[in-house]
Amino acid sequence: MALDPNIALGVRQLEMPNQLAQYGQLQQIMAAQDTQQLNALKMKEAQAGLEERNKLRALDPTAADYEAQLFKVSPQLGISYRKEAATTAAQKAAENKSLAEAAAAKQKMLGQAWRDISGRPSDANITAHLEDIAESTLYSAAEKASITKRGTALLAMPFAERQMYLAQQGASASELKPSTQTVNRAGATDIVQVPAFGGKPTALGSYADVPLPADVQAQKIQIARESRPPSAPSITSIVDPTNPNQMISVDARRYQGGGAGSPGVIGVGGKEPGAALRTNKVEAGKTQLADDLDNLRASFQTLDQMRSIPSTERGALSNLASGVAATGLGQKAGQLFGTEAQVERDVINSARSRLVNSIKNATGMSAQQLNSNVELQTMLKSISDPGQSVQAALRIIDDIENAYVKGDGMLPKRGKPGAAPAAVAPNIDALLKKYEK
Repeated sequence: MALDPNIALGVRQLEMPNQLAQYGQLQQIMAAQDTQQLNALKMKEAQAGLEERNKLRALDPTAADYEAQLFKVSPQLGISYRKEAATTAAQKAAENKSLAEAAAAKQKMLGQAWRDISGRPSDANITAHLEDIAESTLYSAAEKASITKRGTALLAMPFAERQMYLAQQGASASELKPSTQTVNRAGATDIVQVPAFGGKPTALGSYADVPLPADVQAQKIQIARESRPPSAPSITSIVDPTNPNQMISVDARRYQGGGAGSPGVIGVGGKEPGAALRTNKVEAGKTQLADDLDNLRASFQTLDQMRSIPSTERGALSNLASGVAATGLGQKAGQLFGTEAQVERDVINSARSRLVNSIKNATGMSAQQLNSNVELQTMLKSISDPGQSVQAALRIIDDIENAYVKGDGMLPKRGKPGAAPAAVAPNIDALLKKYEK
């Protein structure tokens, strides 16, 4: 008998559950539980909020312990309420302070205005002041009415009484305090109190003078004279008549003339300002002159090292080349080619004006005095010539330095033996003709 194949196909194997599907179902169940718990918490919060609102509605804001009740219901709202109350109180205090200060300032200004009118308290001035007050926006209607009432009363007062009243307006308590004075009246002394701003004095009392015995009075006078301190010296500073370059301190009560050591002279008070200024200017001029001479000396020495200036220590050909380079044409060529030797020659050419200014400051001489010094002008003209021998230039620099920086302004007198030899500065044209043959 053949087997039915449908029987074999109808057999089903054992099926295992899907673990991923089971895990997904578990997650869904847990999420549903969380949602249920969250909704429960929200419900509790809503109920708590509703209860808090109901309690807040039941509070009385006008109660004295409102803040304490608010803290019991909601501490957070209690803290906010306390901060807002403190801020409001501070703002109110500041506002009240500002109003008080404004009122005080306004009252002071009004009192000072009345006080100013006291100098000329005429009807016209008082009326004009009242009109200004009436047009001002600074005062309220009640204040304007009060001021007008006061002004009307002032206009009805006699002039003297009006003036005294206005002078007292705006015054402080100490200014209004009357002064107590004593008045001697032929053997008797009256004690009176005088109002601060005029008015009739008030008599406080009187007592008879008791004359002192003659010997007691004489003794009092003697004690007063002996206890009186000696008069202090009247010290002043003047220019010393014997030395115009210095100041002396003198006692004006005792000084009778003379210089240091004379009666009434306390001591030397320093240099006379003009002399001190001149001395400082001379010292600065000598320093500047020494610097200018050092720079000029360095330029001549540099030319000598370059063999670009005549020298007694070199031959005729070297001096000829140096002399040609120092001529106008030679210096022009040096400027065109930009040689270092020509830079030093340009410095030497421009040295004369600087030296003149420095010598003028170092000696205090005027430009006219310098121009009249023929010997100095000759030396300045020579020293600004880069074509002379280096020995002659350095000698002139030394002479100027010894005379105006180190000395007393007198140039040295040199005889013929000390003069520079004629061969030092050769005749360029003659040498050129000699070597052209």
